Amino acid sequence: MLTHALTRAGDWANKGSQQSTMDSPDGRPPRTCSDELVGIIGYGAIGRNVEAKMRLLGMKTIVAGRKGATTPAEDRVAFETVIRDCSVLIVCLPRSPETLNLISEAELNQMKPHGLLINVSRGGIVDEKALVSALKQGKIAGAGTDVYVQEPAQPANSVLLGKDTADLNLVTTPHVAWYAEETFDNYNRACRTNIGDFVTTSKPKYQVC
Repeated sequence: MLTHALTRAGDWANKGSQQSTMDSPDGRPPRTCSDELVGIIGYGAIGRNVEAKMRLLGMKTIVAGRKGATTPAEDRVAFETVIRDCSVLIVCLPRSPETLNLISEAELNQMKPHGLLINVSRGGIVDEKALVSALKQGKIAGAGTDVYVQEPAQPANSVLLGKDTADLNLVTTPHVAWYAEETFDNYNRACRTNIGDFVTTSKPKYQVC
């Protein structure tokens, strides 16, 4: 995002100006995919698909257990460990009273300074004010979100879209992760199956949120 803005501003010709924007807070150049450890928070269908794609890129992946759980479930890593050790966090959880502000100031303070946070789940799971503050203070390197506490998000109702966030390493998209032909086909298929199951057994097979 930062080099994108500099390139459009005509800064490329200035020697070294864009390369330095990609350096980590410790002064190191960018890491390759094989150096990244991706933490997946939420391991439903979306989380599993995300994991598969990350592994295709050569990234190592771990799946977070429930926040606050003393003993994570099998094949899960303690939530706090994932927050602390991963260089990329991808949030794929449904929103519920238990997941509201799941990622807030305390979690952002524990993330690596070169860490990235990506939210493709629902608005409100990541505390938006805390995220903006962390980016401004350089506590994390960047973030991307497709979802917002209030949608449709606008500068008047979202701190993520305010004028003071324009220069942050923050990518924002208008909740379009679902907008694909295959997704519509899956919704229609699930709807037909649910109606059929309801008529015959009163027990829908799929839940569509």
